[in-house]
Amino acid sequence: MITAKIESKSLVKGLIIWTILFAVIIFGFSAVYPQMHSSAMEDLLGAKLDGLSPSLLKTFNISVNGQTSFLVATGFFGYYFQYMFLAASIYAMMLGSQALIKEETDGTIEFLYAQPVTRREIITSKFAGNLFILAIFWLISLGVSVGSTLLYRQSTDSAATITREISKIFMQESLILLFFLTLGFFVSTFLKSSKQSTSISLGIVFGFYLIGVFSDLNDSFSWAKNISPTHMGIPGNLLDKGLSAGNVILLSILIALFLGGTYMVYQRKDLKV
Repeated sequence: MITAKIESKSLVKGLIIWTILFAVIIFGFSAVYPQMHSSAMEDLLGAKLDGLSPSLLKTFNISVNGQTSFLVATGFFGYYFQYMFLAASIYAMMLGSQALIKEETDGTIEFLYAQPVTRREIITSKFAGNLFILAIFWLISLGVSVGSTLLYRQSTDSAATITREISKIFMQESLILLFFLTLGFFVSTFLKSSKQSTSISLGIVFGFYLIGVFSDLNDSFSWAKNISPTHMGIPGNLLDKGLSAGNVILLSILIALFLGGTYMVYQRKDLKV
């Protein structure tokens, strides 16, 4: 697994940058939560949110009561973390979409193929290395999220509930990140340069996000939420219902198809040396 170790080491710098940015933003949002419990803010929220249409609240995943309310630690976390999860999805997609093309772009593909490894072994090693990096990023993000939320929780918030609910969000969203990682690998087999990775990753992830938004705005388009992984991973929905069995099966099948497709296409690909 020498290739996997080399791959992991090459991704450490990006991992550090993404992890630090995530930690800073999460702590920053968590520090705002105590202000939500001031009498002025509670009155403001009550007056403003009650005046908004239900469809608008649904579109932005805003809840005025229950477990997903702004006045509950997990609800406040769930609201702002939906945007953090969008960024995490982009990171996972970028990891995958750069994995198999960067050697061709950097001109180091000849060195890689001078090693006694097959193309199948290269894919396996690179996937293992990228999955390892993504897992570290997600585990650190989980620790930071739980720790910062506990640090700024109010007396009405249960530490056990916070830990359990945030862990549940991360566990279910990890399947969606795996979906984007494998989709990125599949896309990587078709790219001509790693410079295309960022724009394509952004386009795919935001495309899925917009599909989810439109599905909330238009009832006749509501079926589309079931084909939007970013919509499936909305923390507020996961707190209420969790991933449905149908979504878990669909994601699992797509993950297997993308990974299998990566092996098939890459072994037939004409490499640029």
